[in-house]
Amino acid sequence: PHKIHNFFEYSHSQHSAAHISPMYLILPAILVGFLLPQKPFTQPIFPNGAGDGTIEILAGHDLMEQTANVFPATSTTENINMLLAATSKIDPFRNFVLPARQIKVWLPPGYNDDSNSERRYPVLYCHDGQNAMYDSDSWTGHSWRMGGALTHLLRQQLLPEAPIVVLIPSMSDDVLPGVRRRHLEYSDGIWGQAYVDAIVDNLKPRVDAAYRTKLGANNTMAIGSSLGGQAAFLSVLRHPDVFGGAAGLSPCFQAGLLSNVVMSGATLKEKSLYFDNGGDVDDIRVPLLDPFDHLPHWNPGYFWLDTQLQPGIDAMRTALSLHKVSFEYVRFPGGRHNEREW
Repeated sequence: PHKIHNFFEYSHSQHSAAHISPMYLILPAILVGFLLPQKPFTQPIFPNGAGDGTIEILAGHDLMEQTANVFPATSTTENINMLLAATSKIDPFRNFVLPARQIKVWLPPGYNDDSNSERRYPVLYCHDGQNAMYDSDSWTGHSWRMGGALTHLLRQQLLPEAPIVVLIPSMSDDVLPGVRRRHLEYSDGIWGQAYVDAIVDNLKPRVDAAYRTKLGANNTMAIGSSLGGQAAFLSVLRHPDVFGGAAGLSPCFQAGLLSNVVMSGATLKEKSLYFDNGGDVDDIRVPLLDPFDHLPHWNPGYFWLDTQLQPGIDAMRTALSLHKVSFEYVRFPGGRHNEREW
C-alpha cells in the first residue's frame, strides 16, 4: 500500500488563572503542554498479525546467499573490502557487513489456492520487516499492523492487486560500541549501498525463484520507516531498473542521499514516490508521553523526532521538485515517530 490514513480529531480549551501565583502554574502547564495531547487524535485500528494472508520463512537465512558461486564484482564490494581491509572472499564480507537473518514473506489471500496457481503478484520489499506485521515481533511492542491494513484494503477493493511482501528484518546489534548495525545498513553511505545491492543481487533472485512474482520495475516496490524509509528511496535511486517506487513513513533523509537526488533525481521520473510524517505543526504539538504507546510494553515514542527530521523531508521535496519528479507527501500534525503511528 502506498499510504495508511491516520485521522485526527482535535479539541482545545483555554483557561485563565487570575490571582494565582505563577509557581502554581508550572506543573499544570507541563502536564497540559507536554504530557497530555493538546488535541486528542484517533487512528484506524487494524488487527494484529497476518490478516487474511499467510507468512512463510524464506528458505535460507542469509541475505548474502548466492545463486552462483562467484560473488558479483561490484564497485560497492570493492569499496567495502577496502574499508574493512578485507580480502575478496565472501565469508568475511557476509559475516561482518551483512550477517545472516531470518527473512519472512507475507503471501496475500488465496495465493496457495489451486485456482490461483498461474497468477503472479507484484512484490513489496519491507525494511524493518520485523516491525510490520506482529506486535510480538516488534521491538516496541506495537507493529505497523500491515497485514491487517492490507487485508482491509483488499476487502474494500482499494488495492488494484495484492502484493507479496518480503519482510527484511533490521539487525539490533552494534558493529562497535555505540554504532548500531541498523544505522549503517540503512545509511546513505557505502554500507547502505552494499545492503540495497545485496537485496537486488542476491535476495530478489531467491524471492523470484521461490514465488510467483511479477517481474519488472513497475511491479517491485520498497517501503520503510525512519532510516528504513531512506533505504527504500536509496533502492529506487540506485536501482531504478529494478524498483518502480518507494514509500517512506517518517523517513530520515540524510545529506548523502539528498545530494544524490539533487544530482541524479531525473532518474526518479515516472516512479511512484510517497512519504509522510507527523511532528509539531503550528499550535499542534506532539505530546511528551502517550499512555497508549507504553502499554503493554515500554515504547519511547520519540515525540521530538518527526519534528527534528522535517528539514530533511523539506529538502527532499525541493530536490524532487527541482527535477519535476512527481511525489505524494502527507503530513499528520501531532503524529509521533513510532510503529504504532505508522
